[in-house]
Amino acid sequence: MNHLRSLRAWVLVAIVGVGVAFAQDALPTEAATALREGEARMAEALATYPAQYPDRPLWQQAFAAGRRAASLAPDRLEPVRFLAEAYSLSQWTGRAWGAWLDYARRGGVLDEAAQSMAAGVGHELGYGAYARGDLDAALDLYLTITDLAPRDVDARVWVGRILIETERPAQAVPYWQSVVELDPTDARARYFLDLARDQAEWGTRAVDAFRQGVAHYEVGEMSLARERFARATVLNPTYPAAWAWLGRVAFEAGAYADARRAYANAAGLEPGNETYRYFLAQAIARAEAPGGAADD
Repeated sequence: MNHLRSLRAWVLVAIVGVGVAFAQDALPTEAATALREGEARMAEALATYPAQYPDRPLWQQAFAAGRRAASLAPDRLEPVRFLAEAYSLSQWTGRAWGAWLDYARRGGVLDEAAQSMAAGVGHELGYGAYARGDLDAALDLYLTITDLAPRDVDARVWVGRILIETERPAQAVPYWQSVVELDPTDARARYFLDLARDQAEWGTRAVDAFRQGVAHYEVGEMSLARERFARATVLNPTYPAAWAWLGRVAFEAGAYADARRAYANAAGLEPGNETYRYFLAQAIARAEAPGGAADD
């Protein structure tokens, strides 16, 4: 899974970034010379190599020139940004990420071009950490992307996803809410926002069992649906929807006494719900009718 932008896009980003970096007071002469040399070697590398890797000679020369510029002007940000861009373009992702963090930490303003490049590197590292099962490291990386690139939607998706997967739904809610606000057409984000809210209110395991029950119900697997709804009520006895769906399955099976008990719990927990009260009354009437009390 490759989150890096196309090479052409990266080149455009780099050109814009260098222009911004030099839109301030001139660098000391020797540092400026070294930086120009680094830019020239970077441009040559991009034009020469069909694939970019940091161990290739022209990239090594570009890095050396950038580090020389940094040593000659240690208080200036232009060399720091150049190195961040060069490491990014050569796909030296670990070094690039450190350089972007250093640039931001030292007060560098990440314009749109810098945000795009830094976020791309962060996504590469974040997905790598996620793929190897290091969810804490992945979460830290994606959270940092949200700081560096405040409008990066994908970073918020990953933060929300990891928080749900690690059973922290209440903390996931604001991130999914942000995704919905940034992209109101994202049906996936709305689904996970609702899931996170439900899990935060009723508990992760109870909601998972409940939703499994709904899935079984929708394909006609009533026995499995009943078991999952019952499990949800065990995991959280105050979960009215779980009791109501347990009652629904019983009612449809003609087990009216079971339906009455389940709907009574649902209505007791949510007395203002007219649907629960209606089916409770129906279950009571049918359970009390001749031959209506027999349960499965």
